[in-house]
Amino acid sequence: MGSVILKDLSKSTQNLKDALIAKLSSSEKPFAPKSYDSFGNIAVIEIPKELSKRKKLIGATLLSLNPRFETVCSIESNHEGAFRVQKVKIIAGKKQTIAIYKESGCSFFVPLGKVFFSPRLSGERLRIAHEIKEGEVVGCFFSGVGPYPVVMAKNSKMKKAVAIELNPAGHKYALKNAELNKVKNIEFVKGDVKKVYKKFKAVFDRIAMPLPHTGYQFLKEAFYCIKPKGIIHFYEIIIKNDFDTPKNQIFEAAKKSKHKIAIERMSRVRQFSPTKEQVVFDIRVMD
Repeated sequence: MGSVILKDLSKSTQNLKDALIAKLSSSEKPFAPKSYDSFGNIAVIEIPKELSKRKKLIGATLLSLNPRFETVCSIESNHEGAFRVQKVKIIAGKKQTIAIYKESGCSFFVPLGKVFFSPRLSGERLRIAHEIKEGEVVGCFFSGVGPYPVVMAKNSKMKKAVAIELNPAGHKYALKNAELNKVKNIEFVKGDVKKVYKKFKAVFDRIAMPLPHTGYQFLKEAFYCIKPKGIIHFYEIIIKNDFDTPKNQIFEAAKKSKHKIAIERMSRVRQFSPTKEQVVFDIRVMD
């Protein structure tokens, strides 16, 4: 699944805002954007509606400040549909939407606007990879273009990963990215987690499930697939500081699945909006 998620950049973000303020009218200046996402050779930016007629100017300014970018795209929708994707539009540079993105010694083709993808989870992907013990079998739910399993394969001694993705575009590019990175210990499954999970009863030592907003709806399947003593990395978007809601969902799902659990880690991952944030729970199955 793939999407564009904004992040604040330090020096270059401030330079973008300063450069735009110098070019905008006094009524437009307060809305000058200060954040964007870098997908390697493509930048993606959310432009306020107050500046909808200034997209070309914003795109050209961003290109001039960052020679590494070949293309600038604007976000044109919220997360939509079963695959939670956001539409994007090219506003400057080359006519391309297939980004070449790199992290943790891996390279990825990312078809922007067709899959959910967050560069801001790069630290989480590497963190989990470093926690994987030799010989582990890892489940990657909602695996998209393969960032979790590929980073794990390149940065751990896992035995195998099983990557499950419903989005055909995500599955297609996951296969390309596995080949690109020369990793072979990943099984890619194109399908709905809720329809294929029974093939993996108590198979996984570890499961990563980075689905935004509705991941709690798949906790039942995660508890079915996890081995005794295994760990589930569960992500959720919450109202800021409202950890209780996902905690209650986790313990309720564990109770229904007849598992005893302990939450070993509960941490903020990133800001999602002015009022929301993404968090991660590392859930240990105790039985």
